[in-house]
Amino acid sequence: MTKTEEIVTSLLTAHREKRKLPSINTDGFPTKDSLYEVQQEFIHRVTGNQDDPVKGYKISLTNKSLQKIFHTDAPVYGTLTDQSVVKDGVLSKKEFFDPLVEAELLFVITEDIPPTAGSEEILENCLIAPGLEIPDCRIEDWFPKISIGELIADNAVTGKVVVGELKKVTPAIPLDNISVKVYHGDEEVAEGPSSYVLDNPLNAVIWLKDTLASQGKSLKKGMMISSGTFFSPFPLELGTYRAVFDHFGEVELKVVE
Repeated sequence: MTKTEEIVTSLLTAHREKRKLPSINTDGFPTKDSLYEVQQEFIHRVTGNQDDPVKGYKISLTNKSLQKIFHTDAPVYGTLTDQSVVKDGVLSKKEFFDPLVEAELLFVITEDIPPTAGSEEILENCLIAPGLEIPDCRIEDWFPKISIGELIADNAVTGKVVVGELKKVTPAIPLDNISVKVYHGDEEVAEGPSSYVLDNPLNAVIWLKDTLASQGKSLKKGMMISSGTFFSPFPLELGTYRAVFDHFGEVELKVVE
């Protein structure tokens, strides 16, 4: 069994048995690209024989303070599948290992985006929705202690993404200067600006486009991109969360036992 197969098998076992791993040994994977190959094999095993298993991507570490915690100078991405996207806004906490809460903008690609596309072309071919992301990790006591290698291998701690109403973006919407407030019940528990996300969430999408191009991949019609949190994540609890964004409205998530 190769080292990649060992890691993927341990992750699949953790998912199946809902048992946390003490760690993931990523020695022998000297580059991020080699770790993304582990992630890709994991997605292949999870999705089986689906013709088009990749439904989009989530971008992590889009803030300098979060990058510093994980000893890196750039974001990383995880892969979204059908199981990653929540449409009814209700989740059981039992589905997760050690979940957190993030609020971010979700970009949905309406036409294939070529590797050469600039910001205007990207926006012309996207709809944007308000979103809540629930990152989750198979490694015990993970945030903020795991390595960047473990983060990428565990699919950039992808959990679930909750999608609000899609909206066409116009130049009048300042993507670099909007804010979100998150409520747990009636209590405000977090707020943050879009500038927390690489100064502008669109910059995160551009970073992803360029990174995928370097790996021979691209953004395809129908894909969803979770572009990065507006604040440092916090633990998920039971109850109802509501994220209210400037310009994009709100999205709600009910967390049950």
